[in-house]
Amino acid sequence: MVEVRPAVASDAPAIGQMLGEAFGDDPAWALFFPDGASRPTHLAAHYRHYVRRHPDRVDVAVEDGQTLGALLWEPPHRDAGRWARWGEKAAAVLRLLISPTARRGRAHTRAVEAHRPSEPHWYFHDIATGPRARGKGIGSALLRHRLDIIDRGASEPVFLEATTPGSRRLYERFGFLPVGTVPTGPGQESTAMIRPAGAGRE
Repeated sequence: MVEVRPAVASDAPAIGQMLGEAFGDDPAWALFFPDGASRPTHLAAHYRHYVRRHPDRVDVAVEDGQTLGALLWEPPHRDAGRWARWGEKAAAVLRLLISPTARRGRAHTRAVEAHRPSEPHWYFHDIATGPRARGKGIGSALLRHRLDIIDRGASEPVFLEATTPGSRRLYERFGFLPVGTVPTGPGQESTAMIRPAGAGRE
């Protein structure tokens, strides 16, 4: 039986490996890590670091001791200074990991950030599933779990970036609306999306 639970620091290696592989061909991450051969390794290191530092901001789906999927998120920040400090730390980590030539990636991030709400909001960073999870609805289970928690509280807006048409369709089923697009490559673009406050109560 699939269980969605909060992550713990010891989940970091499994989640890092899974997300590194899942986003190996992601067009937005390709802007940060142009070398496709080494991209999964760099991404795995990035995700391991995130989970170890912030396991309380990660939901993980498991079954029989196997990690099937994960959702990485940020809660609403009402203290602008606190948000800025977190952003500086995250930027410092990425500078250590990404290629010096990945200016396109940083420009892409700034373009996506321009679509974020000005009021306090949740930010769903990344959601992915592993090979064993294909066809099991794990991505939907992870989204439903976190959105149910949000809807039981103050129900602030939720922001995310859909980097593929498939992920955009998934998010639309959960009430996310497109608010802008950002190019990721020739003929490709990601979609900034917002789920309005109270969407789950309608």
